[in-house]
Amino acid sequence: LDKLLKLLKESRLFKPKRDDKLKKLKRMLNSIEFTEKKVIVFTEFADTARYIEKNLDKAGIKGLARIDGGSSGKRYDAVKRFAPYYNLTSSAGLIEEGLKEIRVLIATDVLSEGLNLQDSTRLINYDIHWNPARLMQRIGRVDRRMDPDIEEYILRDHPNLRSDRGKVAYWNFLPPDELNRLLSLY
Repeated sequence: LDKLLKLLKESRLFKPKRDDKLKKLKRMLNSIEFTEKKVIVFTEFADTARYIEKNLDKAGIKGLARIDGGSSGKRYDAVKRFAPYYNLTSSAGLIEEGLKEIRVLIATDVLSEGLNLQDSTRLINYDIHWNPARLMQRIGRVDRRMDPDIEEYILRDHPNLRSDRGKVAYWNFLPPDELNRLLSLY
């Protein structure tokens, strides 16, 4: 019990301003590579998704939303707001419905299967799933067959995205070297 109490006291000292991983994510989302681009950030746990959302919101990241197993609202509505074109609407269509478009979507694997998210070309794995097939499912949400008609529609509305269409980029946050040595991950 003494060791558990010590661990709890230590964990209370943790502050987001000392979280290097979170700082890196903020820098990434504010970089030219990500500015005005649709980005999905996958994480394993709902608590982590809420932590990321809270801190990105405080950092002023615009167009932010989160979906996890405990999210309020309908999953499809958030998916439509994040990827309107591949879900039978458009940026203008969302405005007509009084909805705000999502630019950065933080999600757990509740979004890992059967959804069209290919309006996005950027994916970040905030943490790495132990199962490589699950990672491939995450990537497969944005790296999917493109519909030429929808692509034309996206480019008509957003010509600045021309160089990104048809190319998916993803980033994986890996454990620090000292932790990786302990875990012996490959």
